[in-house]
Amino acid sequence: MNMPAQNVPAHNLQIPVWIIDDDQSMRWVLDKTLSNNGYRVNAFESGSVVLASFKRTAPEERPSLIITDVRMPGINGFELLKQIKNISPQTPIIVMTAYTDLDTTLQAFHEGAFEYLPKPFDIDDALELVARACEPVYESNAETQRVPTEPGDWQAPLRLWAKQQLAEGETEILKTAAKAFERTLLECALEATNGRKQDAARLLGWGRNTLTRKLKELG
Repeated sequence: MNMPAQNVPAHNLQIPVWIIDDDQSMRWVLDKTLSNNGYRVNAFESGSVVLASFKRTAPEERPSLIITDVRMPGINGFELLKQIKNISPQTPIIVMTAYTDLDTTLQAFHEGAFEYLPKPFDIDDALELVARACEPVYESNAETQRVPTEPGDWQAPLRLWAKQQLAEGETEILKTAAKAFERTLLECALEATNGRKQDAARLLGWGRNTLTRKLKELG
């Protein structure tokens, strides 16, 4: 397995990727390769450590991709795959193993693997597979950059944000959105009136007491 030359992609998103393999040399190769190609890598040797880390990590901080070996001490790759998918069904997981029999391949896909990567593999093929698994992240970033800024198009970034929050399993999205919307309106009104609270309240159709209360509530 030859190490490829550094080839940092144009997107430069530092997409988070977690690697799990009890083989230190395999962790090192993948860590080095992906890091050199613009990914933000965390490498682990134990499935149980990864599962605990994933559970306590906020949804927005979780990896965009997980790459795991199958045969490891403790929690094996298939059990890890199953439990991660129960927590976050949208997280793509690439399963890699030197045991390339049909039963292993079928089990990987049955448990919800994004793709199966047999060892030994060509690093360039692995990079291509990783890029394909991360395509939704690239597309989301590109959509964000294309979002129009005209007043009539304010729904576009809201739709994008809502999709991301729902995909991450956020359950209080309505409360969060309402609070953020009120705070934005309040900030805009105060900016438009050079900080004059009475004028800002009039713009928003509020009484001055309502505006004062909202300032306290929204922080």
